[in-house]
Parts: sequence; structure tokens; C-alpha cells
Amino acid sequence: MLEIWKGKQILQLKDNCIEQWFDVLNHGLVEDRGFSLNDSNIEEIKSNIKKDYIEYLMSCSMDKNFHGYYVFRDEQNTIVAVCRIVFENGDYYLEGLETHRDHYRKGYATKLLFQVLHELKRNEIMKLYSIVRNHNTKSMNFHKKHGFTIIKEDNTNTKFSLNIENKIRKELFDQWARSYNNSVLKSEKEGTYPFAGYSEIKYSIIDMISHTKKAKVLEMGVGTGEITKPLYDLGYDITGVDLSDKMIEIAKIHMKKAAFIVADFSTALNQISNKFDFIVFSYSIHHLNYNDQIELLLKLNDYLNEDGVIIIGDVSTFEVEEMNQLQNKYSAIWDDEEYYPILKKYKLSRLIDIYKLSYVQINEVAGVYKFRKK
Repeated sequence: MLEIWKGKQILQLKDNCIEQWFDVLNHGLVEDRGFSLNDSNIEEIKSNIKKDYIEYLMSCSMDKNFHGYYVFRDEQNTIVAVCRIVFENGDYYLEGLETHRDHYRKGYATKLLFQVLHELKRNEIMKLYSIVRNHNTKSMNFHKKHGFTIIKEDNTNTKFSLNIENKIRKELFDQWARSYNNSVLKSEKEGTYPFAGYSEIKYSIIDMISHTKKAKVLEMGVGTGEITKPLYDLGYDITGVDLSDKMIEIAKIHMKKAAFIVADFSTALNQISNKFDFIVFSYSIHHLNYNDQIELLLKLNDYLNEDGVIIIGDVSTFEVEEMNQLQNKYSAIWDDEEYYPILKKYKLSRLIDIYKLSYVQINEVAGVYKFRKK
């Protein structure tokens, strides 16, 4: 669990919080300051060091260049890792990333870093810097492992930089790639209906949106949030619509600050007053018949910001005949109650009057549509 200490909150910290915070940092402080544990007044030395550190922590509450102390607690609510972010000459720097000596090699520093990056991204901070002493091999390796790039070095220090958005995006895609449902993987591997191209469609949707640094996203058929959770973690404003309250309960666990509407697509529009940069249908619009699909897409034009885009990823073909062939090929498992998007039907409708339509066929089963508002 992540906590952020800043401003007056620091002055109100409880003693046990300060004790735990200091205990993460105090390993080796005596030696670092040139003292010996055998000094006759070692207890006084330790007390003075602790006093200095606590005074520093309290002073952070008034320091305009101090962005925040980031504190990570384990499942027992014990502080196990800390770091701070400071603002200097227009740039943000990572400093003092430490893990408690009893919790090394448990991944807490990595978990803390990723949560810090997400918080910085939410505050529209896109680049993070760090200066490491060259002799600190452990820290040097940590920075390199996590994608920091060396931008300057001398005989004493190495300066690193990290593109926050790119780092988060890579990590999210890596996690996503490892979490596919077995049935989806099987269908993809075999290249069969209905999930052939499933992950590529999801990747395409996320990639299209994530190239816009700040956007409002509406997902029609949000389900458990598998598409929008990565976007939410990137700091996007998410609204999800789904008919299943059970699905949304799960999505809420992962996206606590997102907005959700339990309703069918048409009813949901009566509860939406915002406009969006992207409206997404991922394997969901096929629950409507073709006339209702077109009518809904026409209505959604009013819910798009200028130059907004509707994205549809689904089982799809160019022509009706190709869809019929697909149905015949997979007749044993075909769902007759679903109406998969067909490019020609959209092109012959009023949609082309208000949208610039593009389409990419992923394979014989699936494709991705973009409806850009004219």
C-alpha cells in the first residue's frame, strides 16, 4: 500500500510512523558519517543522527521544492520501503529509495517505484531524473534494470533519466501479455473463431489511445475492465458502461476512481453528460443488431469531443459474404444471436456522413474500426 507524505501531513505524522520510516533509513548511518560502533558515546551519536533525520523530515513540510515522501507498507501495515521526489530547476528527481534491511530481495523497491511512477503520471509529470554515486553498485544496477537512461556521468556521479509514460506502458503491456485467459490463448494459437487476433485487437486499442497523453475514455461494455485498467493506470479519465453489475463490481476494485454506469448502451446515454476523446467497443457492439449498431454510433457523435474517435475491435469482415463464409466454417460454435461488424454495412449507412471511417483486418476472424468525428 502506498502513502504520500507532504505539506502539513508530515507535521501530523504519528510517532510510530516516524519510527518505522527512520528504521528503513538508519542501517549504516553511523558508519556513513565516519563513526565507529565501538565509540564510547555511540548511543549519543545514534540519538543525534536520528534527531537530524527527523528534523529534516519535518522541514520537508515547508520546502517548496519537496514534492513528497512516498512510503510503501506491506500486508502487515509495516513500512518496508521509502523514497522522496524533489523538484529542482524545473525537473523532478528521485532520491533516497531504500528498502528495510530485513526485507531485501522481496521486490518492495520495484513495487514502490512503479506506484510512484503512476502517481507522477496522474500529475502529468512525464520525466523523472536520478543522480547516483558511482560506487553505489546496487543502485546503479537497479536504475539500469528499470529502464533509466544515463544522460551524464563524471568521476563521482551518474545522472539518469526515465520516460515515465513509456516505462508504465511497457510494464502494463508485459503484465497484460502474461495474463491471457487459457481459452483465449488456445483460440489465438489455433487462429480460430472467436478469439483469433484477440490480444492484437486489445493491444491496438490501448496503443491507439495511449499515444494521446491526456484523454477521456468511455468504454461501452467495460466488463471487468481488462481494456481500460491499463489506460486507467496510465492516468486516463475512464467511464465504463456495462449491463452486468457483477462485472462492474470487479472493475471497480481495479479502477476505484473511474465512473461506472450499470445499464444497456442506449439507457446509459441518458446518464452521460460528458464528452469523450475516445469511445471504445471491445467485443461488445455485436450484441446489437446492425440497425441498432448504426443508430447508436450516430448518437455517439454528440458524445465525442472535436476530432474524437470511436474504436471498435471485434469479430469482423469486409463483406457480408465473408461473414457468411466465416459462419459456415465455424457453424458448430457460431453464436447466432450476435451481429458482428461488417465494413460494407457501415459504409452504406449514414455513418460516413459524420465520420471518417478506417478499418484494419487483423486476420480472417477479427478487425479494428476507427470512426473519427468529421
